[in-house]
Amino acid sequence: MLERALIVIVFAAVMIAAWVLYNRWTLRRLATRAPVDPLLADVAQGTPTIVYFSTPFCVPCKTQQQPVLAELETLLGQRLRVVRVNAAEDTAASDRWGVFSAPTTFVLDGQLRPQYVNRGVASLAVLRRRSRRRWRR
Repeated sequence: MLERALIVIVFAAVMIAAWVLYNRWTLRRLATRAPVDPLLADVAQGTPTIVYFSTPFCVPCKTQQQPVLAELETLLGQRLRVVRVNAAEDTAASDRWGVFSAPTTFVLDGQLRPQYVNRGVASLAVLRRRSRRRWRR
């Protein structure tokens, strides 16, 4: 019995480590891409940005993530830009950014370099904590 529990714990630890490494690889790959992604062409340098991928049929996107982003935009006003992408329509952008589920949010700094990726719903507290240093003036 103890051996099975140990196997489960080791397996869980390996999967968590793989997930963390995959997210880091995604961010590193995005940081070394072409100078400006077409999604960010109209975003001014110096404006911290959240790139938000969703789909029309994603219930958590509509009921949880969109209200959080709306509240964050209200709190931060002009200091934040949210780029919304329909991942079902713009599959090329989804491929470039490594999106395989909705909702997915990328937190970018003022130089439009990705700092964090949230796969799944990200709460207001998480987005504020991850962005606190980047959006203060």
